Amino acid sequence: MAKKSNYKRRLPLIKKSGNYYARVRWGTDNVFRGDLLVPLNTTRKNIAEHRRDTIQDTSLRGKIIQAYEENGTIGVRRIRDEIDWISKGGTLVNSAKATIHAIAEYEIYLVSKRLKPTTIEIYMRTLNEFYCICNVNYVDRIKPMHFTRYRNSMPNLSAHTINRKLRSLRTWFTWMLNEGYIKKDIHIEKLPAIKPPVNFFSNAEFEVILQNVKKGFPYGEAKMQDDDRELFISAYWLYRDTGLRLSEPFDSELKRDDEGYRLKIIGSVTKNNYLRFVYLTEQQAMTVIQMNDWLEGQLKTRKSRVSTIKVFSKVFKKDLMKSHIKGKLHDLRKTFASRLYFLTGSEFALCHALGHTDTSMTKQYTNLDKVELARSFPDIVAMKDGVLEDKKGLRGTKKGGIELYSNFGFMHVT
Repeated sequence: MAKKSNYKRRLPLIKKSGNYYARVRWGTDNVFRGDLLVPLNTTRKNIAEHRRDTIQDTSLRGKIIQAYEENGTIGVRRIRDEIDWISKGGTLVNSAKATIHAIAEYEIYLVSKRLKPTTIEIYMRTLNEFYCICNVNYVDRIKPMHFTRYRNSMPNLSAHTINRKLRSLRTWFTWMLNEGYIKKDIHIEKLPAIKPPVNFFSNAEFEVILQNVKKGFPYGEAKMQDDDRELFISAYWLYRDTGLRLSEPFDSELKRDDEGYRLKIIGSVTKNNYLRFVYLTEQQAMTVIQMNDWLEGQLKTRKSRVSTIKVFSKVFKKDLMKSHIKGKLHDLRKTFASRLYFLTGSEFALCHALGHTDTSMTKQYTNLDKVELARSFPDIVAMKDGVLEDKKGLRGTKKGGIELYSNFGFMHVT
């Protein structure tokens, strides 16, 4: 009696237009059920044989048949898109990057760029929201419709807020494209939004706000003494006259040289890794020192450095409410920018002073009403007209014929 052969018939190889395919047939001796050509993505026969054998000797053949019977050729394409061939080892791996892994790697990348923890937290919150809402397991499966779904999931948010979240997704996609995790870019359509006008405080409004610091201080949640009142008033003058961001007086290095005091603001503090120096008067430098001393004292009983710094913003917000004036602490920076542009008329000087890498962020100030600015800032009108003789605050260097101001003469002297 002849022995039963252990030979297993191999799937046929078919060559079309130079590329190899494996023919997968299934059914019974009596009933033919299906016949498919599975692309092996190679023109070399030895590699094609290796991949053909992998289909036959693993569970992949059964998965292909099941996918076809459930969803036709679309189902087979999905399986094909999920696998990649490794010429050595005969194993199948998933070629697409898992979305959760791409998000985790992007967080590591953001940390390596020395972005602020709060900025990284905002990015991660947006990416995880997108993943949970759209439920796309692999990044190469993300389609324009997923961004539409994500936009539509936030009906109560403003167009400005939604577009900010979409910009976070945009930078993530650009990173994935550079890393090779996706092969082509996707256009992310933002919502049409009317940019709100620049909110600045006139001299008169600013005086009212400061009066309410004196009247309404201290606030219970701040746990501060009455003596801190004058420090906060000086701090608000500092923010308005220098354009510093909330955390910059605390996260920067104060230097003194032959030209006076200057604050070295490193890139990790700013939004764009841009190093800039802000020249200070002696009084402003003392305010920075006192603000840092206050912070160190507060941290003896407070745990969070970030939330303690935000007390300056919270107190200012309550001052605004008492003054019946709309805005926030960051609008002091916008007030500085409005005053500077009104004085110099130079976008480049404004861009340099604010620490922006280009003038796209400063365009909003070029459309400000000059009549309103003159009414709001009579001291700047006096500067422009040369009425003020003391211009010691106007510091800067020449570059390309344009004077780069650093302190701009907006010095509050008591």
